Amino acid sequence: MAISLDDLSRKLPIGVQSFENLRKVGCLYVDKTDYIYFLANSGTKSYFLARPRRFGKSLFANTLRAYFEGRKECFNGLKISKYEKDWIKYPMAYFDFVDGDYSSPSTLLFKIRIVLREFEIENGIQFDESFIKEEFEKDEDKSEGKKMSYRFRYDMQTIYEKTGLNTVIIVDEYDNPLITSENLPESKKIYRGFFSVLKSADKYIRFAFITGVTKFAKTSIFSGLNQPNDITDNEKFSPICGITHEELIANFTPEIEKLAKHQDLTFDECVAELKHWYDGYLFHESGEKVFNPVSLLRAFDGLDFQNYWYDTGNPEMLMKRIHSAYYDFKRFENDVEYPKDDLKTFKNDEHNMDLVPLLYYTGYLTIKSYDRKTRTYILGFPNNEIKLSFLQGLINEFYRAPDSLTGFIYADFLRDFRKGDIDSLMERFQALYSTLPYANNNNEKYLERDFQNVIFLVFTICGQFVLSEAHFSKGRADAVATSDNYIYLFEFKMDQDPQIALDQINEKDYAGRFKKDSRKIFKIGVNFSSKEKNITEWKVEE
Repeated sequence: MAISLDDLSRKLPIGVQSFENLRKVGCLYVDKTDYIYFLANSGTKSYFLARPRRFGKSLFANTLRAYFEGRKECFNGLKISKYEKDWIKYPMAYFDFVDGDYSSPSTLLFKIRIVLREFEIENGIQFDESFIKEEFEKDEDKSEGKKMSYRFRYDMQTIYEKTGLNTVIIVDEYDNPLITSENLPESKKIYRGFFSVLKSADKYIRFAFITGVTKFAKTSIFSGLNQPNDITDNEKFSPICGITHEELIANFTPEIEKLAKHQDLTFDECVAELKHWYDGYLFHESGEKVFNPVSLLRAFDGLDFQNYWYDTGNPEMLMKRIHSAYYDFKRFENDVEYPKDDLKTFKNDEHNMDLVPLLYYTGYLTIKSYDRKTRTYILGFPNNEIKLSFLQGLINEFYRAPDSLTGFIYADFLRDFRKGDIDSLMERFQALYSTLPYANNNNEKYLERDFQNVIFLVFTICGQFVLSEAHFSKGRADAVATSDNYIYLFEFKMDQDPQIALDQINEKDYAGRFKKDSRKIFKIGVNFSSKEKNITEWKVEE
């Protein structure tokens, strides 16, 4: 596929978070400015929005910035231009925590100081520390965060007294410094001290907008302050980030046509494939489903349906937490129930090991349905991309390649799987288990679970259909895997003769449901040794 200069006529804003730059170079833009105008003029002073990473929060926050800086030229032809007439330039404090190493709380303080210094230079303020020294010394909280809040309040008050204008505060990805901190209590203390300014300087604030992935916002960070209006699960704002089906067709028909032609699909088939890969996110049970905008744009750019989320949105910290929490993550293969009220009030901290809401807020699970009588959500993977990213992240968390290897080779497993070469397949699993670190050396329950999980992950990522603990009329098979030519019935045992596992498959007649299937059936009994921490024996019947 050769480069065509015709592509420059429709520029995709991949990696562009500056709204001003996006408009200046003529990139495609899905118009969300009606939300900008509503938020800015609703009468509510501060808002909080949680959405997964790489979901358009930064572009939206930057669009708010351009609006409050009075950059009228950026909004020509957009929805907001019909309503806004004044285009006032307000003092702007923009805290961007999207990127950076915040493992040390000192980095967080340094970033806050930089923003305040830029704010002071922009507005011609010479900060007078003696002005707040006496007031600060009376405060019981002598933290550096609280000191910064006094400084920020002084700056806003000075601007207001000089110009009569209140300050706009935008905080993008506020929780990134908390998620990555190696001293979370200290980072929280800095935030609590600094963001007390939202209450103490309320009369000098025009508008505040805070984004993040998780809802620390309603817990210890903003407790006791003027709580921002949380629009995370507000029906009106469910499509505020992301791209709806209607927006997809209205804005990207030429891109869909080009992708369809390249993939030898009809227009409707291409849309269906895009939905299968990148659609399905729902942030309110009565809201609109949306596509992941970053993955969608990358699919248009690369003219291919691929897993783009794993490169941009897969948080290593989340994978480690899932592994360390000893979750049986096969449970997420099927949809899970979760109370709506518990999801809304979820507190993400180091003591809360409930992973379902965390997976929801990070974008791995989404709303599938809602039972109004019991106020219970059914949550599941939104699309194929996220399912693959989740499984890929987990297998990488389990697997630690020797220095001589660069990664895990799924193609080798897939080749054996498709050929029906059971011995080669199981030997490959033995080689894999020999590389795995085991955190629960003395806990057979978790050891057995991890053993089964790895097999489940490998088969699923290889693109095969896997049923874990499949229900049959007389019992449950540990796993059923199918390919075009073969059906694999697995029964796993720990420290037992694999014949016992094989006998169970036959006694329970797990193969009975496949009698009319033309594919070859393999019954496989497997023993996992807790002492060797590996597969030691297996027996196969055809």
